[in-house]
Amino acid sequence: MNHSEQTLRLTGTGPTKERAFGAVMRQVQSAAAGKDGGVTFRVEPLALEVVSAAEHRRTERFLGVLFPRKRVHYEITMKVRVRITSLDLDSVDFAVREERLKLTQHLLHMR
Repeated sequence: MNHSEQTLRLTGTGPTKERAFGAVMRQVQSAAAGKDGGVTFRVEPLALEVVSAAEHRRTERFLGVLFPRKRVHYEITMKVRVRITSLDLDSVDFAVREERLKLTQHLLHMR
């Protein structure tokens, strides 16, 4: 098993603060797994740091003048420090078993 620590910089957006934060947290697993070699089976967040958080507001109107409504969109960028536990499959010795089928057995297994 290999243990390593990485710091990831991730950005999430959403219509609420909670959804923007959730978007960041959903990215942690895939971002950490892509950077570490081997098969990742545990990604543990150790620390969170907010780099930037922005609230975007705009007013929309139907046909440009009617029915104004305010729209809000949140964007958050965070640094997430994670500990990754992975297994290097190249270091695992697999036993090789070879089986030879007779012609009739081979025909029965084909579909």
